[in-house]
Amino acid sequence: MHKYYLHIASKVRVHTDDRGVMLSDLAAAHRCAVSVISSCMRSVTEVQHWRGWHVKITDDAGRTLVIVLFPVAQSRTLEDAA
Repeated sequence: MHKYYLHIASKVRVHTDDRGVMLSDLAAAHRCAVSVISSCMRSVTEVQHWRGWHVKITDDAGRTLVIVLFPVAQSRTLEDAA
């Protein structure tokens, strides 16, 4: 197991993950980031433009491993799930 940090950022603000999450590998961290993105998009009730939003996955040393972009437009699947 490895500890990964998932920092959520927009064009103007960063929500720093200080706790991290223990996951088996980077693929699991990517899946977790996609799930976080889906949750964020479902929880916002007003119209939101997601351009520039992303989840940066880092390791214990603070090195960026992967950046996962939010989709620019909310998909119909996400809208229907809300």
